[in-house]
Formats: sequence, C-alpha cells, structure tokens
Amino acid sequence: MNTRDLAYFAALTKVKNFSQVAHQFGVTQPTITMALKRLEAHFGIQLIDRDQSHGQVTVTPAGVVLASHVRVITAELAAAEAELARARSGKIRFGLPPIIGNFLFSNAGAAPHASRAD
Repeated sequence: MNTRDLAYFAALTKVKNFSQVAHQFGVTQPTITMALKRLEAHFGIQLIDRDQSHGQVTVTPAGVVLASHVRVITAELAAAEAELARARSGKIRFGLPPIIGNFLFSNAGAAPHASRAD
C-alpha cells in the first residue's frame, strides 16, 4: 500500500467516478482500478461497489470507515511534511506572549542611538 493509492481512494469516495479521478490525477483509469484492488487486497474487504451496468459507484460501509481514516492519515502526512520542511530550513521558530516578547526584544531592530557630545 502506498500513499498515492490512499489519495486515489479518497478522491474516488468523493467523486464516485473512476474516469474523473484518473483525469484529476493525470493517470489512466486502470491506474485507479489497480490502486483500489491493491487496497482491497491489503485490507481483505471490498471498499467500493461497482455497478457497471448502470455506471454507478457506491462506497461500502468498510469503504466509509477507511475513507474517514484516510482523511486523518493525509492530514497527518501533510503536517509531517510541513514540519520536516521547517526542520530542513535550519531556522528555529518560537512564540512568546506579546508582553514577554516586547520586554525581551523591545530594542531588537531599533537603530542604535547616536551619542551626543554636550
């Protein structure tokens, strides 16, 4: 199982059309079908009902359960990618309440004062 299969599945549960999902991801319709077959084989349960005579796609109860988990998984992956991108930047970011930040850094960025000769 790979994350791309999960993305295809999530889109399929929303759009309910193999061809439209394939077009959305820029792949062929058999790519979406194979991804679904891999997921169904991995979990050992049917996730989508395909009524080819009427051209309808229905998400099974197991598919609904997986779809809810896929939303959480993809959100967590996006958060991890963002955190790792920040880690690669080498910058450390931290937050302070405004009152403490203003106290500690009130002169940060201020132009140095010129001394006057009286």
